[in-house]
Amino acid sequence: MIGQRSLFGPDKAASLKHRVELRRVSVADARFALEQRHYLRRARTGRQLNYAVLLDGEVDGVLTYAYPMMSVPLCGVPSDELLEFARLYLASNTPNVASCAIGKSLRIIVHDWLTVYRDAKTPRLVVSWSDSTRHTGAIYKAANFVWLRRAKGQLHGNSPTSKRGHREGHSDYDHDKDCWIYLLDKSVRLEEGPRRPPEAGGANPTRTLQQIEKGDA
Repeated sequence: MIGQRSLFGPDKAASLKHRVELRRVSVADARFALEQRHYLRRARTGRQLNYAVLLDGEVDGVLTYAYPMMSVPLCGVPSDELLEFARLYLASNTPNVASCAIGKSLRIIVHDWLTVYRDAKTPRLVVSWSDSTRHTGAIYKAANFVWLRRAKGQLHGNSPTSKRGHREGHSDYDHDKDCWIYLLDKSVRLEEGPRRPPEAGGANPTRTLQQIEKGDA
């Protein structure tokens, strides 16, 4: 899939928003690309939607939205009204393509999610967890996400009987994660607190990602 070209030649003089396209792809295609190319070497489990990211008519990468591994509300939004921006891989790393692709996906994800999962509730908020050892948050900021908090790393995994899907432990779970959110429903009110990651003057992590997902104090 990566590198596959369109039948039509690109117009590289056009603005980036006209050069970047999204195409829905199957879970199998996304899984193959992510397991081969993404630094985590794994895709998401459970309900998900995947898009190929095309740049100038060529498949440049893939992005994934999934049902989050959360069982409690976030910013007052019930867990079944949340979506997780779960994966992004781009082969070229062309400047601004990531934020452009994310922006395009945010404009269509509610419609596409409800079209595919007709029993789902309307998504109101997108959450994403970025590894603080690898990411600065620049892409999230450019895509108009808001930093919410940092969670302490903890090695853990879900059991095979978990309703959120089986999730085995991986070494990256031990890394602190920054929680970024995007409001699909603009009436959602954000929690009080700093809006900057710790290195930029925000609050240090006090709870693990597992505690936040489960709603532990």
